[in-house]
Amino acid sequence: MNAVAAERVAVGRGAAPVLAGVDLEVRPGERLALVGGNGSGKTTLLRALAGIDAPLAGAIHWNGAALPRGPARTGTVGVLFQTEPPSRFDVRTLVTLGLALDGPTPPAARRRVDQALAAAELTELADRPCASLSGGEAQRALLARALVAGPRLLVLDEPTNHLDPARQATLIDALDRLRGSVAVVLATHDLGLAATCDRVALLADGGIVALGAPGDVLTPTTLAAALGVAVRRVDDPAGGPPFLRVTGVAP
Repeated sequence: MNAVAAERVAVGRGAAPVLAGVDLEVRPGERLALVGGNGSGKTTLLRALAGIDAPLAGAIHWNGAALPRGPARTGTVGVLFQTEPPSRFDVRTLVTLGLALDGPTPPAARRRVDQALAAAELTELADRPCASLSGGEAQRALLARALVAGPRLLVLDEPTNHLDPARQATLIDALDRLRGSVAVVLATHDLGLAATCDRVALLADGGIVALGAPGDVLTPTTLAAALGVAVRRVDDPAGGPPFLRVTGVAP
């Protein structure tokens, strides 16, 4: 059973579709990147896959069913969007909100929050106001909130945004640890991050123009046609993700 599946989905702002005819299945434990230019529909599709916005047409199913309501929803989908303003809470409270509890936090939930804080290397910052965190610390706190309920699907919008190279590496390492247990769908402009995924969906011209392994989708020819950029690609002889560098505008 797929972690999430979209069937002939159309999404857009208001009544105008940005993407249409989207068929997409994300397998349990898989990491899928959505890549496309500004306005291609990455975030719009991501919001629909997260259950935040209803599609204009078609259907989306999570674990083969409708998205649960209430606290059970957080055990299905965890979400991190880049445009969220700084929280007025402290870090522990922010992460606890990811459990969507009503009333006092029971001991089992407190232990789950402690585990999420430790996994994100935030234990020593648990009582700090979120507004005082650096960009990288805030990103880790939001990721801990998204994961604290143990969702089967994690939806990320530009997850490496505002992160320095060391924190980007830390994030990728955290995502690597989720492989096989949590499905991840992320929207990104970062071709290097997309290359670390199991599959890439390339968005252009109102739909998915290419879908497959990074080595098959992130080619200079495909990226020139879809994004209008010239890309230098160097394949890793050890079998790792390809190295990709944008060198200019495609001729």
